Amino acid sequence: MLPLAHVSNNKKRITLINPQAVNPDAYKKKLEQAIKSYERRLNLIIWRALSQEERDKFKEDGPVQYMQHKEALLGALENLGWPISFEDVILLEDEILAALTYIQQASDLQEAVKKETEKSSESHISNNKKKVVKKRASFQ
Repeated sequence: MLPLAHVSNNKKRITLINPQAVNPDAYKKKLEQAIKSYERRLNLIIWRALSQEERDKFKEDGPVQYMQHKEALLGALENLGWPISFEDVILLEDEILAALTYIQQASDLQEAVKKETEKSSESHISNNKKKVVKKRASFQ
């Protein structure tokens, strides 16, 4: 049995060794769930770290979306003297961005496989037509 993937030493790159063993739709769904979980966590951690005065600036009842208000939220955290670690914020952001990249790569892989399958099918059909024509010619 072949492994599904190989992770490079820098952990930023994954090479699929056996792409047929991966269900891209299920994989993307799990990534989307992970993204939602990380986004909720990041939004909540930051919201809880903000003072009431900083929260009021956003005119929201609950946590705001970090990715939509990144600059303002980072500025607010900086003004508060970083009540949570900047590294923790960036770590979660990086995980979200990595998951988005993996979703795009899975979609690209699906598209490439689809095109290759269509190309292979067209080639197979074309070859079969040539064989049929040759057989007909030999019968005449």
